[in-house]
Amino acid sequence: MSPGSIADRLATRPRAVLLALVLVVGLIPGAAVGATADGVGTGVDVDGSEPQETSIDPALEDAEGEVTVFVHLESPPSDGSEEPADRRTQVEASHERFDREVASSDAVTVEREFWLTTAVLATVDTDRMDLETLARADGVTAISADEAVSGAVDRTVNGADAEAEDLETDGPSAGLEQLHVPEAWDTYRTEGEGTSVAVLDSGVDGDHPDLDVAEWRDFGDDPSDEPIAYDDHGTHVSGVVTGGNESGTQIGVAPDADLYHGAVMTHCGGDDCVGYQRDIIAGLEWAVETDADVIVLSLGIEGYNAGLLEAIENANDAGTPVISSAGNQGPETSTSPGNLHDTTSVGAVDDDGTVPEFSSSEEIETAETWGSDAPEHWPGSYEVPTLVAPGVDVTSTAPGGGYTIKSGTSMAAPAAGGAAALVQSATATTLDATELEAALTETAVGGDGQRDGHGIINVPAAIERAGSYSTIEGTATDTVTGAPLEETTVTATGDGDRHETTTDSEGTFEFEGLEADREYEIVADGSGYEATSETASPPADGSATVDLSLTGSGTIDVDLEDDGFETPVDDGTVAATGPTGSYPGERTDEGSYRIDAVPGGEEYALEVDAPGRLEDERPVAVADSETRTESFDMEGDSTLEIVVETTDGNPVENASVAIESESGGTLEADDRTAEDGTLEVTVPGTGEEYTVTASGSDLESTTVETGAIDEETTETVVVAPTEGGSGGPGPIVLAAAGVVVAVGVARLARS
Repeated sequence: MSPGSIADRLATRPRAVLLALVLVVGLIPGAAVGATADGVGTGVDVDGSEPQETSIDPALEDAEGEVTVFVHLESPPSDGSEEPADRRTQVEASHERFDREVASSDAVTVEREFWLTTAVLATVDTDRMDLETLARADGVTAISADEAVSGAVDRTVNGADAEAEDLETDGPSAGLEQLHVPEAWDTYRTEGEGTSVAVLDSGVDGDHPDLDVAEWRDFGDDPSDEPIAYDDHGTHVSGVVTGGNESGTQIGVAPDADLYHGAVMTHCGGDDCVGYQRDIIAGLEWAVETDADVIVLSLGIEGYNAGLLEAIENANDAGTPVISSAGNQGPETSTSPGNLHDTTSVGAVDDDGTVPEFSSSEEIETAETWGSDAPEHWPGSYEVPTLVAPGVDVTSTAPGGGYTIKSGTSMAAPAAGGAAALVQSATATTLDATELEAALTETAVGGDGQRDGHGIINVPAAIERAGSYSTIEGTATDTVTGAPLEETTVTATGDGDRHETTTDSEGTFEFEGLEADREYEIVADGSGYEATSETASPPADGSATVDLSLTGSGTIDVDLEDDGFETPVDDGTVAATGPTGSYPGERTDEGSYRIDAVPGGEEYALEVDAPGRLEDERPVAVADSETRTESFDMEGDSTLEIVVETTDGNPVENASVAIESESGGTLEADDRTAEDGTLEVTVPGTGEEYTVTASGSDLESTTVETGAIDEETTETVVVAPTEGGSGGPGPIVLAAAGVVVAVGVARLARS
């Protein structure tokens, strides 16, 4: 139970009664007793001191025969405990005193004893003991009628059946969005688990697929052991609090909270159900005893009635705050208990945030309205409602497994009750009634101080206000390219507290609502990447930044070889370009290169280049954690044109040609000289000089050196016999003509 002091509250506040409150009169031995004309019992002490008075409900003035009344008793001194069991023990002393003094008489029969308010429900035979005599009994402080509580004054403004297929689908209802409930679920990772909400209403359909009734109690005259709906109101209210999404639409604010339902409005006829204060007080006691985190009352009495005041005050003190609807009679009106300052009263708004005409609201002057019933801690004036929540055309559960659409502050109150459950669920410490109301009111949105109290409930902001939370934010990027990584899973784990999110299109992520002063391990794990982690310890009500760099899980090995000379290419460059950028490779051996940290599961343009050679490219798909091997035969980017002629300038056809590079590689030309004695051979234009050997039929093989062959050039050498030969077939001399012509080889753009 939440902290607070029942003892202090009871010691300082006036005694709350159902209809009126005055001072206690004791039946002191030797005192003269009598009754005033207005129904107030008096006693005159023998020492001549002023007599004390006990109020009698004016509604009981004409009571005759047997009448059932509330007899309010003097509360014994509190021992400071707030636990319900301890309060029960304390109040039992007053009950025993009443039994000794009065109930032993055949004229008075105790029907029910209450402990949340110090009172008994008694049947009095007024022919044998009039109420004035009972009022003078020692320890009696007031006598009041068992007020009927009508649902009509604060039920639904209208209602209509709705089929599941008519509901919004694939997500939360508009009302939940208006309260930012989905954001609260996601940010603080709670849908109400670990909390309970007690709805005191007209029963509930326990078999509805969207409802799970954790605790049930029927306070009617013929109570049912199993959940039963006396009309459709209580089922609708319960669905707003904890309803699920079997219809396709999420209707409940706190679907994981435990639903406790107490049937207190059980006398039904026509379109309305009536309850009695005796049942509502008993329901409040039950809710407190079951340790409910919040109570929802979507009911009311016209005007200003303090009959539930003491029970509500003590429920608040015991750690079970009471939330009540404000009423449906429009401006300058309200209903009880919604107009009691000790309840959190709730009015209605529509989807646009506008307060409908039916929603009750007013400024209450405490002394003028409540007189001596008002506890001392109440302010001089206050507004009703305290807050507003969705209450127009609200779709929720109906008996028989269906759905209905209703409007009224009766729909707004359970939305606030569910919001309170979410705040408590997300907060490490137990909140008392004052703390919970402060969290909701201080973060409400759009309040104008008149028709909507503090404004519309904002659940995430209320949770943040109630607790001490931290934020971790950051980015996930590619280690090589620095590109932001979208849809990367990021988790934050600390002391068993685990949270998960995904990065946005900018690669950013954020964890809000983290427990403060705790070290978290932040892990990013994206498709095609190796997981990486960092730690962070964000301060309370502060934030920490963590930037995570992910390394691709794939590898590409590339081998480069000269296409003609069949020698390794050691001065090449390789790179793989994909959706997240370009990944360069490094030389690992002669003609061998490796591209590391390539994200798996993608296709890349694998590009290779080397001085004096043509660029090459091919698509390569790399699987997750795969090492892919690719080989390239690189062509030279220059042309060596060889011309073989006789001494008289005639072409030599069908001569063979071999070219040796400075590195020792040999290129055997596949073709022979043409009819005109020419042959073109592609060679790397690396500035090297080549050794060319030509031979043919009836020709002696001859070797000569070329000039330097530069990048992207065409060079021609001419072959002719030497002068002074023997007259027979002489050697062919390859004479470097030194003729350089325009580049005729296409060059790919370098990366």
